[in-house]
Amino acid sequence: MKDKNESLSACAIRVPKSGTLKMATMAKELEAQGEKIIHLGIGQPNFNTPKEIIEAAHQAMLEGKTGYTSSKGILPLRKKIAEIHTKETGVEINPNENIIVTPGAKASLFAGLVSLLDPEDNMIVVSPYWPSYEGITHFIGATTKSVPAHYGDFGFPFEKIKKAINKKSKVLLINSPSNPTGAIYNLDSLKFIRDISQDHNLHIITDEIYKKIVYSGEYHQYLSVSQSLEKTLVIDGLSKSHAMTGWRIGYSIGSKELISAMNKIQQNVSTCVNTPTQYAAIKALESDEPTKKMVVEYKERRDKALELIAQCEYLSCNEPEGAFYLFVKYDGPIDSEALAVRILHEKDVCITAGAVFGVTENYIRISLASDLASILEGIKRINDLLANR
Repeated sequence: MKDKNESLSACAIRVPKSGTLKMATMAKELEAQGEKIIHLGIGQPNFNTPKEIIEAAHQAMLEGKTGYTSSKGILPLRKKIAEIHTKETGVEINPNENIIVTPGAKASLFAGLVSLLDPEDNMIVVSPYWPSYEGITHFIGATTKSVPAHYGDFGFPFEKIKKAINKKSKVLLINSPSNPTGAIYNLDSLKFIRDISQDHNLHIITDEIYKKIVYSGEYHQYLSVSQSLEKTLVIDGLSKSHAMTGWRIGYSIGSKELISAMNKIQQNVSTCVNTPTQYAAIKALESDEPTKKMVVEYKERRDKALELIAQCEYLSCNEPEGAFYLFVKYDGPIDSEALAVRILHEKDVCITAGAVFGVTENYIRISLASDLASILEGIKRINDLLANR
């Protein structure tokens, strides 16, 4: 009997399934059987998209703005992105040359990595890291070099990064605030990254999808430090900051040459982002108040959850400075993936295993993008399982 995978490409076989969606799929299957699941897994904000953003999309549709757009995105949206980032970073950004609008930040990341990496290259990431970084690298056939952050505060590992760089290193990918740890890289870290980019001819991809969700400390955009688009690619979007996950709207800012290459990929894959969403994105970029209200709510959830974890015998957690996750350390002789499955089946709580984020230590990720009562009840059930294992 022939192997069912025999007709599939090597690329299709080597690309892993999404680790963050695995548990969510299992949870939905249990819900279909009548189970009531507490969802603390994926980063799906439990807020509605603000009304004015929805109305902007509706108005665009009523006006007949439903056809193809430029593959880079509508010019008014690119101008708005350029205006905001030029003001925030002090770097002059050309809306025609330096910006592409994509169907989600993940699409920006995909196009950027495909444009930069060859199979013989490697990309350096700091672990814990969002698993799609490695998934896309596998798609290309390139190598991911994982460098552990300083466990405890998850600070940037200066010396380890230096040692990881070799002649095949092409990209250093950073994520601040971090998914899953919530760590924010300080100014010294960003200056170090700029310097090694110059010293080793490294492209820096800076994933800033959570930059609007900051609770403490001072946040700096990498571009404000590098002051150059030559080796900098900014990845951003509106999914998290404006509760627009299903709208699929992201964007990239980079050099003319890199954005042009990414545009060719987009032309062959998706053509453009759906048009009404692009008009909604303009309204979203003009609307900061809804985001500020969400951040206040996320901070309350973070603080209350940390108070409870401090009382739990088998759990501990570093205080995240941003994003909306808790990367929780647990005690017990069980690996995180097995623990996540047990928590789901025995306690009806869906979380994400720390192993998904490139760590072997005892960690799980809890999303704060759920209501406070569910978060607190979920934490109690997790600790109870560990206490009675």
